[in-house]
Amino acid sequence: MIAVALLLGALLNPANAPQPVLGWYVDSGLKTLEWDNYLSWLRFNGRGELAGQLEQQLASGDSHAYSAALLSPSFVKDSDLRARDFWSATQIEKWKALRQQTQDQLAASNLYRWGLPDSSPRPARFFTSPFAGGSLWLTALTVFLLVPMAFPLERQLGHGRVLTLWLLGCLLAGAGYLLVARSGQLPFHGAVAPLMVWYGAFLGLQGWRTSLPVWLPGKARTSISLPTPALAAMPLVLLGLLAWQAQPAIANLAAGVLALVGGTLLIQLMRPAEPSVNTETATPADPQDQQALQWGWDALAQLQADAASDAFQQVLDRQPDHFDALTGIFNARRMNQDSNGWIDIAHRLFAHPASEKGQAQQVVGCWQQFRQQQGAKLPSSVGWHLVTTLTRAGEFAQAETLAVSLDHHDTRKPALQALRDALHREGLGHRAKALEV
Repeated sequence: MIAVALLLGALLNPANAPQPVLGWYVDSGLKTLEWDNYLSWLRFNGRGELAGQLEQQLASGDSHAYSAALLSPSFVKDSDLRARDFWSATQIEKWKALRQQTQDQLAASNLYRWGLPDSSPRPARFFTSPFAGGSLWLTALTVFLLVPMAFPLERQLGHGRVLTLWLLGCLLAGAGYLLVARSGQLPFHGAVAPLMVWYGAFLGLQGWRTSLPVWLPGKARTSISLPTPALAAMPLVLLGLLAWQAQPAIANLAAGVLALVGGTLLIQLMRPAEPSVNTETATPADPQDQQALQWGWDALAQLQADAASDAFQQVLDRQPDHFDALTGIFNARRMNQDSNGWIDIAHRLFAHPASEKGQAQQVVGCWQQFRQQQGAKLPSSVGWHLVTTLTRAGEFAQAETLAVSLDHHDTRKPALQALRDALHREGLGHRAKALEV
């Protein structure tokens, strides 16, 4: 929803210079009446440096300098008190008439809409500026490249943390912009800079390698594994494009960098707690099993399917539900084209609870291989366990499809209830209602 709103903001509220209110300020005669007075007023009040900066902005063609006078209630109040010192009666009347039109002109100007005028609460600028200004094509590109990261990020954090990250990202981007922006340059950086907070959060959750979902036409969703440092190049390229395309470049770049770094750090505080492991009851690793597993994986790497199968079977003889041994022998028998033995192992693997970290995703990969070669037909006693595992892995579409094909079983009701609950959490209530418990 935020992404759609950002794209609409970039489309409907581009804030392309010159802004109507700035043109009106010059053409209406208000600039002729008060601009020189405003610069003199700044110098008289000990703000000569600001007056010099504004003059430099105008000399470089940046008409946003006029917003410093437009949005200065102190200057307007002081001018109203001392108007007779430098204006005639006719000029005073004209100045007051034009000043009465200022708010309407600001409201009609793209750059100053949505809570951005000086009369609105100041914090609104940080939350509304992402929807004003910014390039439509760069916003669309940033959102598109974020899609593979957004689904696992929201699934892991939940909607609340993702929304909180966005609000904090708006504050960070606005603060980064104002750190280096000159006077008169308000934070109209658009959507790209605050979106960096989600890139930073995603990268901050990853290890050295990252698995991303990929959708290919006509095929089931799969995933690819990439080094996390390679993914970090994506937001860095986007920041480079932002600095190249947006003005002022340094202020926009500072906004994006602070949001990116802030997202990486904030996620360390916001990440969900890992499930605790009871060290008193945990079963220590058997050195004999570890050695057999190592032999099995080495044999698989050398395409020695029979040797790998024998090594994994040794572990299963001692621990029939050993997850790593089941996945290993699953791959070995598939490689060996042992159809009957492979199906039996596949059923045992799919009925495994797969409750430890990363196990559900491994089962998803094995299920995709099995389905491609053997079809989606499973015994109900196995299939409903697999529905629960697919749900835990976030593969809701596959879980729904499998559930439709299965017959009734004792494990049916809890599996469907878990799937319904997960769909409701993802905001897919219409799909949850279609499932009968």
